Amino acid sequence: MKKRIGIPILLTVLFIFVCQTSAQSIWIMDVNVIPEQPLLTDTITINLSGWASNTPSWVEYDQFSQNGTSLQLDLHIDMGNWDTLSQWSYAKQIGSLVPGTYSLTVQAFVPIWFPNGPLQDTYTTEFTVTPEPTTLVLLAIGLPIIRGFL
Repeated sequence: MKKRIGIPILLTVLFIFVCQTSAQSIWIMDVNVIPEQPLLTDTITINLSGWASNTPSWVEYDQFSQNGTSLQLDLHIDMGNWDTLSQWSYAKQIGSLVPGTYSLTVQAFVPIWFPNGPLQDTYTTEFTVTPEPTTLVLLAIGLPIIRGFL
């Protein structure tokens, strides 16, 4: 008798899990790097916004990683129980970066039953960090001097 009761309960829990994960959706609508053309000395902030299928919605936590010029920001977005569209926004300060062209990938997750899942949306953009003008002037002045010694 216990086996017959256990199977319907297991199927009910599985059904509720599938319904919750499929009903909740997140869309990343906009990703901006502030300042737009960062210098070597600037503190860079990533501003994000999007929509969620449930209200209220907010970024519960994030995970930022850098591998050379590839940047990744994973957002774990918590949503309420009301089936109403809601807008969310988030700002992540990542500090300064060395000059170069960077690829930024932002991923949004709904941490319902496990931290990294399910993946809802991905947004990719690029930006370039340039050296500050003073550094370029000093480099231009120093090159002829160094060439004289060689």
